Amino acid sequence: MNEFSAKTPSKVTHRLLPIFLLLVLGGLWSLGPSATKFGATHGVPPIGLVFWQTFIAANLLLLICLVWKIPIGFDRRHLRYYAVMGTIGVAFPNSNMVFVMRDLPAGLMSVLIVTAPLITYLIALSVRLEKFRPMRAGGVLLGLAGVAVLVLPKGSLPSPELLPLALLAIVTPALWAASNVFAETGRPAKGNNISLAMGTMYVAAATSLVMALSTGTFHDIWIDFDAPDFVIVGYGMVTVATFVLFYTIVSLAGAVYLAQVGYIVVLSGVGWGAWFFGERPSVWLWVAVALVFAGVALVNFSRDKSPKSAD
Repeated sequence: MNEFSAKTPSKVTHRLLPIFLLLVLGGLWSLGPSATKFGATHGVPPIGLVFWQTFIAANLLLLICLVWKIPIGFDRRHLRYYAVMGTIGVAFPNSNMVFVMRDLPAGLMSVLIVTAPLITYLIALSVRLEKFRPMRAGGVLLGLAGVAVLVLPKGSLPSPELLPLALLAIVTPALWAASNVFAETGRPAKGNNISLAMGTMYVAAATSLVMALSTGTFHDIWIDFDAPDFVIVGYGMVTVATFVLFYTIVSLAGAVYLAQVGYIVVLSGVGWGAWFFGERPSVWLWVAVALVFAGVALVNFSRDKSPKSAD
């Protein structure tokens, strides 16, 4: 009886911790569209914002590594990891989304974004990172249905000519899905979550800097430092927390479970929109909340019982 009582809290903690971290990550990550919208409406180029966001985050993470004496890997495996995650996981998909969002409806883009968990699951199955489990697959689809309930009523194409652009938009969730799987399969054996996030951010910053300079969309943050620039700095600080959480969740629960954060990002993003911009959510929001969290629960409780440990 004593042995059972001693083990039960640990098992409960291992089950609830990924859920809690996923909720926190989703809430913080969903600040991105609001920050980007605020910056865009105040004349800040999106790619220029991405550079400062990732550059500030990279330097803060480097400071943490130095203060806490966290080892930073510079071997081939670490450098490859930084390069793939920084480009495929951050710079390229975000830039592609900025490009297509100039013409596509936001509702349609939201639907396409949340196909990332389904694509992640399919990629994980194809590389045998995951075994097919009906309950887990059902959880992914249930969460996808929940977000679809929220955004589909406003997600139709305004013109058939936009179909090629809509197909191009799928590149963004596909790249995110690939980076989700690589975050688990390509992770260095002794990689630390914070140092991995730091390397990822530096590569993303370098890539976005090249894109910003080549397209003439670099933002001179030091000129007339005002409210949008404060938002950029705050966004960089939030990014530090999000990517540390990103790697921690991958360590604890795996890539497919991490992909469920897309659902939470969309839902909490609606909440941030209501808070910051006065957008009024409809009754469909509450239907979507029920479906999404039912899907997250199915994915969580159908994964392997032996939890992984984070750094």
